[in-house]
Amino acid sequence: MSSAVDNLAPGQLEDGTAIGTALATAANRLRTAPGRSKVIILLTDGENNRGAIDPRTAGKAAAAFGIKIYTVGVGTEGMAPVPVGRGLFGLRYENRPVRIDEPLLTDIANVSGGRYFRARDAAALQRIYQQIDQLEREPVQTKSYVRFTELFRWPLALALFALTMELILAAWRGPLP
Repeated sequence: MSSAVDNLAPGQLEDGTAIGTALATAANRLRTAPGRSKVIILLTDGENNRGAIDPRTAGKAAAAFGIKIYTVGVGTEGMAPVPVGRGLFGLRYENRPVRIDEPLLTDIANVSGGRYFRARDAAALQRIYQQIDQLEREPVQTKSYVRFTELFRWPLALALFALTMELILAAWRGPLP
């Protein structure tokens, strides 16, 4: 998963937050997972403004599968710098309005038996994760996917080119005395 996130770039995805779609996707993946404790941690810096699935409906569906949802609203409300693309010197930011829909996040957490948390800085987020870790103690086995980039083609092509040139030059010059 982290490699999939690492491959994302600002501007690659449509701007917005599709909380309902995210919850439905996560619940679909977790519904057949083994174990007693199934948990989704929804970390969001905004309000639901994209996607076709209502977040409350997705929360109820997750709860029907026995999945708890812990929602975490992160960041500050008001104006905040948001990455909007890449410029000559790295990421380009614009100040945009940020609003966290706390009533929605509270409803989602409550309907699933989870809890809503608010993190205004990195230290608060760390404390929240520690609290969730204390609430949910179930070992999980995960699958890791690794994407390899094969790089042998360029050296192989160069070696074949050099071998071909050597054979052509040897045939052209004739045998050495």
